[in-house]
Amino acid sequence: MASGIHDHAALWQQVKQGDRTAFDQVYHLYAAPIFSMVYKHIRSRADAGDITQEVFMDLWDKKADITIQSSLFNYLYSIARNRTLRYIKRNAARPESLDLLQELLNEQGMPLVFQEAYSASVIRTMESSVANEIAGLPAQMKKVYHLNQEAGMSVPEIAELLLISPNTVKNHLSKVRKRLRQAVSRLTFLFFMFFIVLLTAARWLVI
Repeated sequence: MASGIHDHAALWQQVKQGDRTAFDQVYHLYAAPIFSMVYKHIRSRADAGDITQEVFMDLWDKKADITIQSSLFNYLYSIARNRTLRYIKRNAARPESLDLLQELLNEQGMPLVFQEAYSASVIRTMESSVANEIAGLPAQMKKVYHLNQEAGMSVPEIAELLLISPNTVKNHLSKVRKRLRQAVSRLTFLFFMFFIVLLTAARWLVI
């Protein structure tokens, strides 16, 4: 094992000196596990591939300025993890974003009691925000939403009941969904930033 570590350290030194063949060896050694980690969290092969490529392009482009304190793999893993977090931030409006954050909480070793408090706080705040957003809807839009979501009525049934056109019903539902997505997106971003602060404070993001 010690020999392997020294070999990889020597390989990194060759990369720092601009040896493209050595860089290709680094890529073949580490690209697959880095991709697997990223894909596990974002569940998109295309985007996981892009993030993996970005990690290695940065490694090559900034090789002269990079100082690695532990191992090359740990460095690449940390950079990939940070890029994964940024990816989740950019896609915060997507429903699965909170699930991805929960997985990262688990992976980074945040104590269960904090995970549970964090998750409960997210759920309570999301529910409250959605309820407030719905309460503030125009009367007809709110009625359309309740008939669709709570009574389970279809667009034609709602149109017939309220004596409005099906297109009006569709427009109302589309606007409600957009408003709710925006509300959830704003909150997800705030919780994401809080999550980053927790990780940073605990030195989980230190390379």
